[in-house]
Amino acid sequence: MLDGSSPQAGKIWKKANLTFSFDGKRMTETFLICNTGSHAAILGLKWLDAHNPEIDWNQRTLTFPHMPPEHVAIAKEEEADKNPLKGVPSKYHQYAKVFGEEEFNKLPPHRHYNIGIELTEEGPLNSPSIV
Repeated sequence: MLDGSSPQAGKIWKKANLTFSFDGKRMTETFLICNTGSHAAILGLKWLDAHNPEIDWNQRTLTFPHMPPEHVAIAKEEEADKNPLKGVPSKYHQYAKVFGEEEFNKLPPHRHYNIGIELTEEGPLNSPSIV
C-alpha cells in the first residue's frame, strides 16, 4: 500500500455507497473499505479526474472551484432572442415553425408504405468514411 506495507494489509473487504457534502458540493460515491494505515482516506485517480478539485499541496487542502455569483446571475437573467428570424430571408420565414422546439420533439406522421432495406450475406460491407 502507500506506506510500504504488504498488499494483504490493504485488501479490500467491503464496498459502501455514501452520500456526503464536501466544500458545499453534495456527492454520492462508492467507498472501498480497507486498512489504509495512517491515512483517513485515499482518493483515487478516477475520482480526482471526475471531480477535478483544486489541490493546494503546500497547505494540503482540496477545494472545488465554484462559478462566481455574477456569472450565475447573468445566466438567470438571459432572455430568449426577441427576433429569432433576424438574418433569415423573408421568403423562408414561413418555414420557421419546423425549426422550433415543439416541432423538433415530434415524430413525422405515419405513412401508408414502408421502405425496407434488403441485405444479403454475399453483399459488400461498406466501411464508414469521413466526408
